[in-house]
Amino acid sequence: MSRADMFFRVTVVLVFLTLLSRLIGFLRQVLMAGQFGLGWELDAYVFAFQIPSILFMILPGAANAIVIPVLKGMMGDRLQPERDRLFHQVMTLTGLALLVLTAAGMIWAQDIIRLLAPDFSPEKQALTGELLAIMMPSAFFIGIISVHTAFLNAHDEFVTPSVGPILNGLIVIASIYLLAPFMGIRGIAWGTMAGFAVFALSLVSPMVKRNYTFRWNLRLAGDPVIKGMGERFVPILIGMLVTQLYFLAEKILAGGLGDQKLSALWLAFSMVQLPIAIFAGALAVPLFPLLSEYVKKQNIDGMKQVMARGFLYQYHVLLPATVGLILLAEPFVRAFYGHGSKFAAEDAALTAWAVIFYTVGMVGWAGRDLLTRASYAMENTKTPVITAGAGLVLYFPLSFAFMPGMDHGGLALAYALATYANMFLQAWWLRRQTGRLFTPAFYASLGKGVIASAAMGLVIVLAARAAVQLTGTAAPRVDVYGPLSLLPDLPGGWTGIAWLAGITALAAIVYFGVMLVLRDPYVKEMAARLRVGGGKGPAKEVR
Repeated sequence: MSRADMFFRVTVVLVFLTLLSRLIGFLRQVLMAGQFGLGWELDAYVFAFQIPSILFMILPGAANAIVIPVLKGMMGDRLQPERDRLFHQVMTLTGLALLVLTAAGMIWAQDIIRLLAPDFSPEKQALTGELLAIMMPSAFFIGIISVHTAFLNAHDEFVTPSVGPILNGLIVIASIYLLAPFMGIRGIAWGTMAGFAVFALSLVSPMVKRNYTFRWNLRLAGDPVIKGMGERFVPILIGMLVTQLYFLAEKILAGGLGDQKLSALWLAFSMVQLPIAIFAGALAVPLFPLLSEYVKKQNIDGMKQVMARGFLYQYHVLLPATVGLILLAEPFVRAFYGHGSKFAAEDAALTAWAVIFYTVGMVGWAGRDLLTRASYAMENTKTPVITAGAGLVLYFPLSFAFMPGMDHGGLALAYALATYANMFLQAWWLRRQTGRLFTPAFYASLGKGVIASAAMGLVIVLAARAAVQLTGTAAPRVDVYGPLSLLPDLPGGWTGIAWLAGITALAAIVYFGVMLVLRDPYVKEMAARLRVGGGKGPAKEVR
């Protein structure tokens, strides 16, 4: 079996684990929305959680980008002592740095919140600072998670680190039932911190099985490996930090729009993140080591073939998901979050408004992350920093232009457009460095996806109208910003959820059916790999 085929088989397992993790994460947020509704308490948690969340979004990726290329050159039993020594050095540096950050965050939590959220009321600032202090130890555990995950991924061990987020989500859900009734939103903060601690502990055993030991090592001076990793780490960290600054800036800007807007953006982003994380995130984890191997072998054409296949696998899931979410934003929001007594019709409207505009950027998000990993595989750490910075510079004028007429939806649309700018800039650079990126078949597949999405959209419209006509009912809707859908609203309750599930399944059948009728080779390959026993032997290059 070729490395590429093994990669795609691992991806199927990761998709399942990521799906389970995201469903647990959704359940956590559904329960939180039902417990607190959109309001100042949930706003406070969302803002305080942003700091450990940023670390969790950047540190694992940064650690992977610097550790995997080095460790791939240290494989074999003979080099186990060198790998172990490198692990000790990286863990020592990471642990000390994150301990200092944790202490600083806990000591100055209130000052940090007053600086970043000046528009919050004094009561809201005090609660946000308290929640930040509770959750700051998560930073230390996130550092441990990042290093362990990078070393395990270098050994082609992707499954065990993917179980950690499931444990994390279950711990937070337990805190909703065990702590929140007595401690309120503070109980959720304690559960969040405990979830990261359990995640970190779950990675100790697989590291021991790989013959790694645990001890301090501060003998770093003059070590060329550590020096080279440090030189790459700084620009990678800056690039990823710039990408995450979108969300910190968004929280700061949304804080001036009044209560509920922060919570609405958080719930909307989480919902849109589900298909991205499952299909783009799960694919990207094993993709980077594979791209790195092609680059090490100076097989740039092979790297581009894998990159094209990886992008189209994501595109043919995320493009129809984009159309479906835009057309059915509010029914999806109600289906996910509208089960708690405190999540009102107005809350659903506010969340759906943000969902519509975040959804526009899903394909761009996946493409940006794929191209970033291609740059890292080529040991180019500067271009992602430059393109991320350019996108952030564009984000601010777009936000200020859109917010007056679109409120918090303008922040979501500004992020989506800035993401596409980042993606196209990276593609332009990579083409300059390596020549033509993709074959005509690649672009033909993109066009076929647009045709299939148009057919699918028409079917959604007709099916939604049929649902209302057959049932004679529609869910109560608060048109805060005018009608949020081009469709008559679906029935409420479990009847509406059943119709939504049926329409979603029908839409998927139509999309992939049209693609198969158009004889798209990439979708045919996807279908073959998903069959039981499919995917044997190396896939033929699609031209």
